[in-house]
Amino acid sequence: MPLAMAEDVQFNDAFLPVGSSGIDLSLFQSGNPVMSGEYRADILVNSTLAGRQDVRIVSDAKGTNPRVCIDIRMLELLGVNVAMLSEAALAALAAEGQCPVINELIDGASAFFSPETQQLDLSIPQVAMRRNARGYVSPELWDRGVRSAILGYDFNGNHNRTQSGNYDSAYLGLNAGLNVGDWRLRHNGSLTWQTLAGSKYQKINTFAQRDLTGLKSQLTVGEANTSGEIFDTLAYRGVEVASDDRMLPDALRGYAPVVRGIARTNARVSISQGGNLLLQTTVSPGAFVIDDLYSTGYGGDLQVTVLEADGTEQRFTVAYASVNQLLRPGTSRFSLTVGETRNNYVDQQVKLLQGTYQRGLVNSLTGFTGAQVGEGYASLLGGMAFGTPIGAMAVDVTHARTEMAGGTEQGQSLRVSYSKNIQSTGSNFSLAAYRFSTSGYLDFNNAVLFRDADKTGVDATGFGRPRNRLTLTVDQSFAEWGHVSMSGFTQNYWNKPGRDVQYQMGYSKQVGRVSYGVNLSRSRAGLGDMQNTMLFTASMPLEFGSSTNIPQLSARIGRDSQGNYSQQATVSGSAGEDREYGYSLTADRDGPSRSTNTSANGQYQGSKARINGSLSQGDGYSSASIGAGGTIVAHPNGVTLTPYSGETMAVINAPGAAGAKVVGYPGLRLDDKGTAVMAYLQPYQLNEVAIDPEGTDQSVELNETSQQIAPRAGAVVSVNFVTVKGDALLLSVRLKDQSPLPFGANVVDDAGNSVGTVGQGGQLYARVKEGTQRLQVNWGGQNDQSCTLQVPAVKEHGQVLKANAICLDDTRLTDLDSDDVIKSARR
Repeated sequence: MPLAMAEDVQFNDAFLPVGSSGIDLSLFQSGNPVMSGEYRADILVNSTLAGRQDVRIVSDAKGTNPRVCIDIRMLELLGVNVAMLSEAALAALAAEGQCPVINELIDGASAFFSPETQQLDLSIPQVAMRRNARGYVSPELWDRGVRSAILGYDFNGNHNRTQSGNYDSAYLGLNAGLNVGDWRLRHNGSLTWQTLAGSKYQKINTFAQRDLTGLKSQLTVGEANTSGEIFDTLAYRGVEVASDDRMLPDALRGYAPVVRGIARTNARVSISQGGNLLLQTTVSPGAFVIDDLYSTGYGGDLQVTVLEADGTEQRFTVAYASVNQLLRPGTSRFSLTVGETRNNYVDQQVKLLQGTYQRGLVNSLTGFTGAQVGEGYASLLGGMAFGTPIGAMAVDVTHARTEMAGGTEQGQSLRVSYSKNIQSTGSNFSLAAYRFSTSGYLDFNNAVLFRDADKTGVDATGFGRPRNRLTLTVDQSFAEWGHVSMSGFTQNYWNKPGRDVQYQMGYSKQVGRVSYGVNLSRSRAGLGDMQNTMLFTASMPLEFGSSTNIPQLSARIGRDSQGNYSQQATVSGSAGEDREYGYSLTADRDGPSRSTNTSANGQYQGSKARINGSLSQGDGYSSASIGAGGTIVAHPNGVTLTPYSGETMAVINAPGAAGAKVVGYPGLRLDDKGTAVMAYLQPYQLNEVAIDPEGTDQSVELNETSQQIAPRAGAVVSVNFVTVKGDALLLSVRLKDQSPLPFGANVVDDAGNSVGTVGQGGQLYARVKEGTQRLQVNWGGQNDQSCTLQVPAVKEHGQVLKANAICLDDTRLTDLDSDDVIKSARR
């Protein structure tokens, strides 16, 4: 038999707490009421979590028949194909002051909001959804940010004292920017100072950039570098339009060189490319890794100089060959560059026109081509990239023609590259590339050098004309037996004898808490002697210390080509609640000089900057250094300092919430103005910005603690968190006859805003804004089902005020003490 459904549900108030028998339960006869207002809700689309955001709901006076208001931004965020909506639906979305609901916009769609779980469940037919790749974020959600100015800095100063005299140096790297509308102006440079040479400022580049959303590309005007995907990287001054893969979804997306080396002492490491100083920093003794070069789009060889504290110096080159790129069918990538070269090794720059294009033809085949034209030079490239079961491979041929003083030279260059990752065996061939060039072939950079030498009469025999070049990198995991890595590079020339050779092999393994490794390397330049080095390292955690800040003990033994041995031992660790303090103590014995050296290093990362310093001493020398880094951001709400640096940032604004932690950024807290700057945001993707209210004043309450943003590249996005500042009251309230307030009674302030609900036993918790005089309590529609509660004076702001009080039918608030006046608050 069919179930009989009652039209009106009547609740038995006998089940309610004592003293609540008179409460009006009519609001709950049609389910839990949802009053009009904004709610922070988790949004599920077809049972899949799609995000969290504010939702506007409109209902009648009793909270029944709630309507979940939908706007076009929400539809874009949820993945609805807005272009397929009817004209009537688009008109409803565009109308101001209206509340369109999902079932009126999309046939067969529905929405249900649960106030208990703060969850909005949307059911949308699949036909109305976009067919997007995973990670797709609609351009409608890309935030250009606010008008802002940025100044990133990285300072390092050194003082060295040796037997031959004192040597001081300093380095200041600057990354300045200005964001206005869609445009981003950037300038990168460095200031160096040395005792004898004095000071010198070197400009790396200055350019303006903006998105071209329709082309999924970037427009760059000024001084920059080409990407190096098809041709080798060129520094240019001019205009470029180039695809930006970051605008693609995650599933449709791409190489940055990593600099590794070994320092014997507290050393200064300088990294340059084409005569431009990219980075200068101080590293601790032992192996170091630098994987955060400011511009990861650079390709080509990097020149690395390691200046030890005792004045000795080592140099090496980090080779880079472009990896092959396979594109999905129907997708493409392009670039067009017009301008002139920026080559520090020539007297006169030359005009440049370069274009490249890549196209995914079928699932495992991509074609690419490119052309370069300059004064007295032209080249044309064509190639194919394949995806095969045995790995990815790319083959391309370049024909170049160069006009020289002695006549025209022309030739070809063949490049073959291969990569493969075999997960089943733990093997990874990161890159295997071979390049063969005929004697008449010159790439653009070499052509510029040789032509300039012809014009100026400079001897060009020092410029090598590459003939064959082979690069190989292999990683092999043996599971519990350890890990092996190998890399090698060799190159010879048409016009120079000998061969450049460099290869390394490493083995690492962990046994219990102890990790150890062995590294071997050999290198030679031209006809020079082969340089051999060996390094054995071991490390283990020490027992003492907290569970999160356990110190680490590491040791190394090295051997050079002359048979000299060096030893080193280091204790390092971190301290502080957020690991904001770092330290290391090192003692070593140098092989060639047989001297004993000691050093101490310390780091601190606060909410405004990061600071580091070091002291070292050895036989015949002593050294001291200090460094600092961070970013200064000027935005519409003021100026904020942060210890982090990055291209894309967010400024958090939560007035009054000083001291709140920024989730995911150790040591970063909101300053006295309630602001903080986050860096390292992923452009064109959804990023979660979250704050932890721990550490804030108790007089401040956050309406929400998490938001999602999708910034454009280089943007400074303002993320505003609504805060309510007021005093927290915990009152035990009774009526005039000493009975407790009814359970569930609603409490509103002078402005009619709901500030709380009465709990069991007349307990009332409410946060009232400063200046609130009275609270109105209602538990029914009758005249005798309400009372007025006068807010007691708060003597100590930021603390919860606890008191006993009486709610009367007038504006008096009486304490239960005999004086009929609140004498004190129990805290």
